[in-house]
Amino acid sequence: MAVKHGGNIQEISEIYQIDKKELIDFSANINPLGIPQGVKATLTKGIAELVHYPDIRYHALIQSIADFHEISAEFVYPANGAAEAIFMLGRTLMLKRLLLLAPTFMEYEAAFSQQKTEFSYFNLEQRNFQWTIAELIQSAKEQQVDGICLCNPNNPTGQMLKQSELEELSLFCQRNEIALIIDEAFVDFTGEEYSLVSSISTNENLYIFRSLTKMFAIPGLRLGYLLTSNRAVLAQIEAKTVPWHINTFADIAGQQALKETRFIKDSQRYIAEERRFLEKGLAQFKELETFSSQTNFIFLRYQGSGCLQEKLIQKNILIRNCNSFHGLSQKYYRIAVKSRVDNKSLLDALEAIL
Repeated sequence: MAVKHGGNIQEISEIYQIDKKELIDFSANINPLGIPQGVKATLTKGIAELVHYPDIRYHALIQSIADFHEISAEFVYPANGAAEAIFMLGRTLMLKRLLLLAPTFMEYEAAFSQQKTEFSYFNLEQRNFQWTIAELIQSAKEQQVDGICLCNPNNPTGQMLKQSELEELSLFCQRNEIALIIDEAFVDFTGEEYSLVSSISTNENLYIFRSLTKMFAIPGLRLGYLLTSNRAVLAQIEAKTVPWHINTFADIAGQQALKETRFIKDSQRYIAEERRFLEKGLAQFKELETFSSQTNFIFLRYQGSGCLQEKLIQKNILIRNCNSFHGLSQKYYRIAVKSRVDNKSLLDALEAIL
């Protein structure tokens, strides 16, 4: 099952014959502050380590993740990007019917299709992207699912569930022996208080994906992880894992990145400020309807003619066309929050074409 993604700047460059260095990429949701200096220094020093194999156990990396979340190291599975964690869980966790938001990140379907899982959908567009946990729980009951998978904040809509809502959903899933899978790839742009990690140790049916790609601007390194207290599932995943699946650079970069607490706080403040700037600028265009976001991208509905992505490419700007997401019937796009200079360039381009 091939899934389209943002950040395909090389492909766009080839199709439109534009030097990729000239393109401003709003299609990938990567921290505009770039790679932290501490991580850069670690990578530079780490070149000498490339003559050795990585630690096949990844003990130091696992302990760094555990320390960051204040959980047991036994609950951590490090992965070659969150995508590997998603697919490994999809290969291992036997589910008959999985409830997904529509739209949401599409690799969940690809991953769990490996086990012939059936999918049910909770359509957000039909509710104009306004919904409650009570409605989701009712949908889970009606569709008789044994698994629920959410992205929080949701990709591509940017909506965030509150801690109280997550706890209500977690309690429902525990009582009904339903697997609860939460993808927190973008939660670090909002704050750990919106995470369910604190519930890991008391709920064996809870599975949380995390990514180090977005916050620390290292998508080329590929590093993420799965958190769960279900040791039986973790043992099965580890038995299926290819040896040395994480390279040395990703290993040491991850250990350093999780120490960059000041960088994380600075990034959260910067993203919040630039998101407000961008939302205010986008609101000036009658053709655009934006939806409230709590993370580092903005979801919008385009009510003009033609394809907005195509028009902006002519201005050397790439945004994410959401037409490949399940459950959308109109023209929706996702725009990453970037630097003030880049955000102004986007608004200027929109002014010229709308």
